[in-house]
Amino acid sequence: MKDFAFTGGRPDPFTFPTEELIKASEKALRKLGGDLVNYPGESGYKGLRELASMRFERREGVPLPVDNTSITSGSMQALELVLGTFIKPGDTVLTEEFTYSGTLGIMRHLQANIVGVPMDYVDGMDMDALEEKLKELKRQNVTPSMIYTTSNHQNPTGAILSLERRQRMLELAEEYDTIIVEDDCYGDIDFVPNPTPDSLFKLDTSNRVIFIATFSKILGAGVRQGYFVANQPHYGMIHHNRWDGGTSALASAIVAEFFIEHLDKHLEITNAAVGAKCQAVVDTLDEHVSGLCTWTRPRGGLFLWIDLPETTDMSKLNTLASEKGVGFSSGSAFHYAGAPVKAIRLAYAYCHVDDIPEGITYLAEAIQASQSEVVGEAAAD
Repeated sequence: MKDFAFTGGRPDPFTFPTEELIKASEKALRKLGGDLVNYPGESGYKGLRELASMRFERREGVPLPVDNTSITSGSMQALELVLGTFIKPGDTVLTEEFTYSGTLGIMRHLQANIVGVPMDYVDGMDMDALEEKLKELKRQNVTPSMIYTTSNHQNPTGAILSLERRQRMLELAEEYDTIIVEDDCYGDIDFVPNPTPDSLFKLDTSNRVIFIATFSKILGAGVRQGYFVANQPHYGMIHHNRWDGGTSALASAIVAEFFIEHLDKHLEITNAAVGAKCQAVVDTLDEHVSGLCTWTRPRGGLFLWIDLPETTDMSKLNTLASEKGVGFSSGSAFHYAGAPVKAIRLAYAYCHVDDIPEGITYLAEAIQASQSEVVGEAAAD
């Protein structure tokens, strides 16, 4: 039986640049040589920090501050460090109603009070709703520790926070004296030209934004090369809680050597491949379940969100899909309060593009077969 793995935020394995990375590895080893006996330091390999700055400038028109950029083991370590610095047990944090399950897991581990803010699947977090939540907290004499947002190609919905909403979020953070953690780990995974507005970090004029990103989502999850960027005093506060001796300088140097020469070309190849896979998912859903459920139409990123009918038996759906080798992620895993949501998330980058129509057809059949008897009776009438 085939494995249709629509789970996990993994890039396309079929465009992984093995040969180019072998060449980059040789260059990195020759460049660093015996220097690798030393610890990389808290901030990490400077060459990769410089590349992160150039990558940001390529997209945003301005560089990142290299001396305030810190390399981490993927964006998850960056999240652990940043959230662990600013969240104490009982603190309140605000985030999208649906957000990355890993982030929610860290927040729960830190014993945060998580407040979910309504959002839409196109423009992201609703700023009127955010303002109401902030007003309500102020009436309770609560100052939230942070607003967390995935501004570009949001996980799990694919939403892109609009420029107007970004500007309003910055105004609200200033008014209610809190910081914003901008998680841009899916930045650069674009299927259409220039789909994303200026980053919150770029727009920030009052030192309210901490920026998190990664190279893992545009290269490979196993590479584990992420980073955070923060101005002082936040940068020093975060590093005060760091004890790991720094991220692998060898791995960082290999990634830097590869992307210095190949970033634009690599993104062109991988975005075209992943975009074609996303379109294959959308086309197959259009063909089989357009009258039964609704789904997002991503402009980039790695995920598609499907809202299912309330009559869906989620347990039956999971069983039927599993019998055909189809994996997906339950929507409840991404709800800020873990509510039983009739929705699922699909990660489309990992499966081979030729297998996607077959796998999504099986999923569509499982969705149809998971509806309660009421649907069948209504159809008969």
